Amino acid sequence: MNIETLAAMAQQKISLPDQRLESFRAENLAAFRQKGVREVVPDSYKFTKLESFLEAISLGSGAESSLVKPEAFPAPGMATLTFVNGEFLSADALPAGLSVRKIGPELGDHVELFTEKNALSHLHHALLQEGVVIEASPQAEATTPVRLLNIFNAPRVSAPTVVILAHPRARLSVFEETRVTTDTEHVTVSETYIRAAQGAAVEHVTLQLGSAHGMNHNSIVAQVERDAVVRSVILTASGRLNRNNLTLNLHDAGAHGESHALFLTNGPEHSDVFTEINHRAADTTSHQIAKGILDGESKGVFTGRIHIFPKAQRVASGQLNKNLLLSKKAQVHSQPQLEIFADDVKCSHGSTTGQLSPDEVFYFQARGIPEDRARNLLALGFGLEVVLKIDNLLTRERVTTIIREKLSEKFSL
Repeated sequence: MNIETLAAMAQQKISLPDQRLESFRAENLAAFRQKGVREVVPDSYKFTKLESFLEAISLGSGAESSLVKPEAFPAPGMATLTFVNGEFLSADALPAGLSVRKIGPELGDHVELFTEKNALSHLHHALLQEGVVIEASPQAEATTPVRLLNIFNAPRVSAPTVVILAHPRARLSVFEETRVTTDTEHVTVSETYIRAAQGAAVEHVTLQLGSAHGMNHNSIVAQVERDAVVRSVILTASGRLNRNNLTLNLHDAGAHGESHALFLTNGPEHSDVFTEINHRAADTTSHQIAKGILDGESKGVFTGRIHIFPKAQRVASGQLNKNLLLSKKAQVHSQPQLEIFADDVKCSHGSTTGQLSPDEVFYFQARGIPEDRARNLLALGFGLEVVLKIDNLLTRERVTTIIREKLSEKFSL
């Protein structure tokens, strides 16, 4: 599928009545036509070529959509919003203090949030139509997580959009779960925008379960104000090619950001995690852990950038990347980066890559645990360190079950 074909698809969708939004989409369509897949910041896509999203698949043909049954993926206790191939299908009752509405003309009031500038983001903005705005009223305490169930079962390009608005001192947890019900070719260009007002706390967890032919380009951008907290957990369990971008902007004193990521790859799979944490003000803090478990000939990439702006004094930030290779052919590229332009800061970063330790396996065997079971436990413990960063209990339990199953399925553990 070439650029003009994708551009024609976007042109057909520029029909929303809000003039600001229509202009916004038209401008991005023009930028996509002009730039194609050339990237504004080439080095951030050094190991993941955007051309892959156009050249490797042929959309619009192939298997017909199968019957979708959202009840096949139950999540008791969660308030679920279901989307099929990027289009809104149904919604459960929501916790008190939360409201959810479909993206419509009123999104013109929020286009300033859409700050991503890479080629696929231009395509996403041009295709922008389906999605939701999740809003938490001031001081809302939503202990029940809002679950966005994205089901894909047809070969097409989808551009899901989520806007999360947390008013002062509100607390909420959002869980995005992506499922592919058929082994179909599809491209997802999804974007999530978060605004946490003063004293608010937002937890955003995304779990991607793509197909062997699926490609996903996901961008999350968060604006964190005074004394607010945003915790992002990105989990990639399957999919041919996955690229996840995360940007945390800490604007005021007391703002805190967390970034945690885990990817599991095997065979020809490719997973890329790019994070950028911007300390724009003094007295801000952040914490980051990223892990990968790789087997077969799969490839993984982690690029983590911590940028401390001038006058952003008394900043504390930590970054750690660990990767576990289960085969000699698996590859991982780790690029931790610190960009510090202030002198009163406390920052650390580190990166390790290795295999399961024979000594640790022997330790288990010496206590009567078989070798395969020992390997299972070690890999599970390695991955679950990220899962346990999820604060909401319901979400953590659900994700733990799925990651356990995927570890067993993908790595024969």
